[in-house]
Order: sequence, then C-alpha cells, then structure tokens
Amino acid sequence: MQFKPNFDLYREWKDSEQSKCFASNSAYIAVFKRDNKTLVYMCDDHTKNISFNMVDMCFADDFGIKPDVFLSEMENADYDRKFNWHGYEDNTLAYAVGVAAKQNVPVVFADLSKSQYVDVINRGFPDNQITEDDLCKVFGSGGPNSNGNIYQQMSAYVDKFGRDIFMLENIAAALNKYDTVFCIFGRGHFESQRLVLEDMMGKPEYITKIKNMRGDFSNVKINPIKLCDFKTK
Repeated sequence: MQFKPNFDLYREWKDSEQSKCFASNSAYIAVFKRDNKTLVYMCDDHTKNISFNMVDMCFADDFGIKPDVFLSEMENADYDRKFNWHGYEDNTLAYAVGVAAKQNVPVVFADLSKSQYVDVINRGFPDNQITEDDLCKVFGSGGPNSNGNIYQQMSAYVDKFGRDIFMLENIAAALNKYDTVFCIFGRGHFESQRLVLEDMMGKPEYITKIKNMRGDFSNVKINPIKLCDFKTK
C-alpha cells in the first residue's frame, strides 16, 4: 500500500484534543505500527532537558527499535550545516540530527526554508506582505492562533498550509520507502497532525515516561569543602 496523508483531518494545534490530553507532558513519544511499518514520532518541546533525554532514549541500544531514516524539524535549505566539535547544540532538533548522523542514519530536513515560509504567508496575507526579516515577529508571536494578532494568524496559516503539509508529506514518503521511520517535531505539530497520522497508521502507543539518560542526582548529597575564606581588601 502507498501512504498518503488526508489533510482534511488536520486540526489547528489550539483546537486539538491531544493538546488537552498531554497538557502536563512537555515531551512524549508516539509509536505507530502498521503491517511491517513503524513510525516513532518524538513530540518535542525544543528546550527542556527532558527532550534531550527523549532523543538519547530513542537512539539507545535498549530502545528496541532502530531507524532506517530520521526526519527533523529543520530548515529545508541548500547550505551545509556544521556542528560544534562536542556535538551539542542549543536545541533538541539539531542535537537529534547529530545523534542520527553519528549512527549513520540518513537524515531529512523536513521543514520549510525561510523563503518558503515567506511565500506561503504572503499568499495567505496579500494585504500584509512580509520579508524574511519579519519572520522573527512570526516566530516570536506567542504561538499559532488563527484568532490572535496578525503574526499569530500568520504562524497558524504557515503551519496549516505549509509546514505541517510538508512534514506529513515527508513522513508518508519515508514510510513508502523505509520500514522504520524516526522523526522529531514540536509536540504542537504532532497534536495538529495526529488524526492524519492515525488515518495512515492506526492509533499509536504512547511513551510518556522519559528515562533520565544523563544521570539522576536527586539522591546525591553534596557537602562542599572550604579551601579559603573571603577577605576584603
């Protein structure tokens, strides 16, 4: 069978039932299985330590699922990307790409380029044309909301008619080519896309308990020693 997303099932993030179900979970994993196909969708919050743990957990040997390809919410643009020597970036999307590449997993950047952002928004808002310099106002608008201020409306529009379509098309293309697909997108994208994904793959199993992959210090008692006293001069 060929996987094809039904975009009529798309729901704006703020209206999605899923956003209420997992309101207390900043990051979680949805595992879809259908026939011989598996989709592991990392629902990311982009910032918190739990998301870095989620990435490490999914790529660890004991996770039990190995990806054939990895899709990330990163700009689909024609320029080289280089990572810091230590492999760590300040967001989980870039970090996850580094982990996948280090394991020789093919990587797909499945988000719009800045110019594509602008093209989609300007088609939807012919009386409020923007340039790439204005995108920071869209990104910093407080989240997509079709009933919010103009930049929130633009954010909701570009998600619905650009970003999420491109993400879902990439997921479908990956499932049509590979058996096991890993992806990481913001949890808001998943919550908007969920019904589309369930239509293709059936209902997923959720993993809401993310392992602490970087060490648990909750029971560690620290008794600092003093080497010298501070003296004013």
